[in-house]
This record gives sequence, structure tokens and C-alpha cells, in this order.
Amino acid sequence: MKLFLVKQLNNTLKVAYNSDYDKIKKLKVGEEYQCEVKQPRNLKFHRKFFSLINMLFDNQERYSNSDRMRKDLIIEAGFYDEWVDFQGVIQREAKSISFASMTEDDFSDLYSKVIDVIVQYFNFDKQDIIDNVEQYY
Repeated sequence: MKLFLVKQLNNTLKVAYNSDYDKIKKLKVGEEYQCEVKQPRNLKFHRKFFSLINMLFDNQERYSNSDRMRKDLIIEAGFYDEWVDFQGVIQREAKSISFASMTEDDFSDLYSKVIDVIVQYFNFDKQDIIDNVEQYY
């Protein structure tokens, strides 16, 4: 079970979200539990990335599937795994952007490079993208 916690001034931890509160209610009082503490990636920034993808998808005509478009953007931004298949054809697969797979710095780099890809291939103005993504966020 993963929980998001916030440290309080009195050095206690408090659940961060209602969904975490529901999870912690299932734990038995007086029992000992082991926790691994990590600072998660910025969830708001992750949501902002998907807002960028949604904004682009709503304002283009090349793609009929937003997941395929997102994966192609990630690949074109340079975040992919590459291999040669049985026919000798080079294949590329977008790297996972899950919280467990990518650090905050790598995700920030990906976000910036995806914007550059959008400017290059979809001919949108970079500042317009930055300004307008806030409406989807």
C-alpha cells in the first residue's frame, strides 16, 4: 500500500489526500508497520503534461488517438528504448513516464522537449502553448 503523507510541525505525519485517509483506516491500531519514505514527483506537473497533450490533441487533425500521439511525442523528444526486431527493422518504444520510472528532473526535461517537438511538427507558437496549457490544467 502506498500512502502520500505530509510532515507536520510537531514531527508527525498526516495523510495528504482523502484516498490515503481511506487506506490508512484499514490499518490496525497498535500494529507495527514498515514504511519507505520517498519524495514523489510533482503530481501537479504530471497533470500539466497531460493537459498539454489534451490541448494539442484537441487542436490538431493528424491523430485520432491521443495515446499514440503522446507516445510519438515522447519518442520524438528522445525518450525511447530502441531495438532491432526479427526482420532487422529498428523499433522504438516510448519510455514510461510513470512516477517510478522517471525522476522529476528527467520529467521536466521531457516536458520542455515535447513542447519543442510540438512547435516543430505542429507549427504552434511556443509562448502560445505555454500560455494556453494553463486553460487545460
